[in-house]
Amino acid sequence: MEVTQLGALAILLGLMVIGELVAKWTKGKVPGALVITVLIMVGCWTILPKDLVARTGISTEIYTLCVVLLVTHLGTLISRKQMMSQWRTVLISLMGIVAICLITLTAGAAIFGWSNAVAATPPLTGAAVATTIMQQAAMAQGNTIAALVAIVCMVMQTLVGYPLGAFCLTREAKRLNGLYVEGKLPKAVDEDAEKAAKSGKKKQPSSTTFILLKLTLVALAAFYLEKLTGGYVSKYVWCLLLGFAAHELGLIESDALTKAKAEGILMTFLLVYLFGSMSSSTPEIILPVAGITISLVLMAAVGMALMAWVAKKVFKESYYMSYAIILNAFFGFPINVMLTNEAVAACSDDPEAQNAVRAQMLPKMLVAGFTSVTIVSVFVAGILVNFL
Repeated sequence: MEVTQLGALAILLGLMVIGELVAKWTKGKVPGALVITVLIMVGCWTILPKDLVARTGISTEIYTLCVVLLVTHLGTLISRKQMMSQWRTVLISLMGIVAICLITLTAGAAIFGWSNAVAATPPLTGAAVATTIMQQAAMAQGNTIAALVAIVCMVMQTLVGYPLGAFCLTREAKRLNGLYVEGKLPKAVDEDAEKAAKSGKKKQPSSTTFILLKLTLVALAAFYLEKLTGGYVSKYVWCLLLGFAAHELGLIESDALTKAKAEGILMTFLLVYLFGSMSSSTPEIILPVAGITISLVLMAAVGMALMAWVAKKVFKESYYMSYAIILNAFFGFPINVMLTNEAVAACSDDPEAQNAVRAQMLPKMLVAGFTSVTIVSVFVAGILVNFL
């Protein structure tokens, strides 16, 4: 039977619903992202068409549009105090990258060969861009095994990173919820409502179209700034920073896309594209280097766990939060948001408690994701590509 556009979308959404239900039933112990990834990969190996995402009509351009609007929106969720405290998150993320490089380029190289370890390291510190750089460099040298290692590492790290990230975030959410119950964690504040209360005037919310226009203009400025900086600072980083700045200046509402009633559809389209792209990971690609890649991923995860303990001691951050921050190298945005929201939902049924816990966790996960995946992984790939 021919799978139509709506049929393809229904299949992907159905698999995502199954993932959400599993995460809910297991209280976040089994992350929905892992369930969805496995179901899509197995489905496309067997009965589902491999071009499932293409059939939905959700193109790369739509994916990019969803990302820039969502990231700009997420900047409106971060308060000035939270943003100023994120230097610790950046340093913890960098410590995690150092741990990955040290263990893969020493023990990993000794066991699996230098070229395989070099090809694997940038993907383990980030995602698609770093993987592409290493895969193309390995292919140019005729090293097909190293090229496969780079590609498959990106798949294997999700299978390891999703459950580890979910475990750490669930434990951290429970810890923070306990503090909230004890009255030691402040409530999340709607800054727009707070400003209106102080001024004595009730501010009328902008229309959906006007909020989307403002977010789009900020994202457009981010595109130009990326070009102005020669691509060294990603448009996604600029979107987060400009979204934060625009919110601080009162140009964009807090939690902008939620007020525009558009966050859900944009996040859904983004995840449909992201999870559907896993269909290209066929057994023919994965199996020849499965042993090498899963071993390197597990070695990196152990190194990251040890570095999280060091970060806990140095920065007085909880161990599980430190490890979750470092694990962003294995998934980044938007999976870090998805895993955080699942963990928050599992920790309490009280919406105010959930908002308070989310306000503590989400800014750290966002900044960590952009530090490792968007910025540092490309820098690491640019260096290591010369050592293949």
